[in-house]
Amino acid sequence: MSIKVSGYIRGLSQEYTDGVERQEIWINKKDADPLPYKNKIRIPIKLHIGDESFDAGIRSTQDTEYVWICPDMRDSRDKKIYLAHVLVEKGFSKNQKIVLEVNGKNIRISTDT
Repeated sequence: MSIKVSGYIRGLSQEYTDGVERQEIWINKKDADPLPYKNKIRIPIKLHIGDESFDAGIRSTQDTEYVWICPDMRDSRDKKIYLAHVLVEKGFSKNQKIVLEVNGKNIRISTDT
């Protein structure tokens, strides 16, 4: 059974060499109980975006008010890929509100409709 939580795509004010801004997905800690996070530790997750799945990570620190999905991931061929590139390819944009369907360490993102 999956639990839905809201999150936002946030830019990090840094660009990759191709000009795309680095991005993370932020979830307010007050909404983050269903997520498998621990402070100071990157927890591996399977992130599903559209019809693709990625090995990604989720992090938190004691001093932040949010949990975030990290900007670096691995695709199905174990090739390094960036969250920002996948989000752009799938039609998502910076500051967009999204829905995360959480089922343990499996997380699917979709638009907030």
